[in-house]
Amino acid sequence: MNAEYIAIAEATKDVMWWRPLLKQLGYDTSAPTTLLNDNQGSIFLACNGDNGTRSKAIDVKYHLIRQELRNRTIELSYVATQHNIADILTKGLARDRHRILTAALGVTRA
Repeated sequence: MNAEYIAIAEATKDVMWWRPLLKQLGYDTSAPTTLLNDNQGSIFLACNGDNGTRSKAIDVKYHLIRQELRNRTIELSYVATQHNIADILTKGLARDRHRILTAALGVTRA
């Protein structure tokens, strides 16, 4: 859960950097940016601020997620692991799973 929470914090920092640039380029940034995550524990921690024993090791700097949720800069949404296309970039996968996710990315075989 801690690693997923930190990953959300890093993605939030990226969102905070990109949104003003996109706004200057004329894109509508009034709606929150949706961050998808396949770890319900990290989403719960971000949304509810539970500082129990499992989250004590998380540095305060990563809790910027909570402020950006309140500001409606971001919103967090759960995506089931079997539908998480990002797994192709982060995990070693079986051949069949790799092909499914490659197809979901729109990558064709040469």
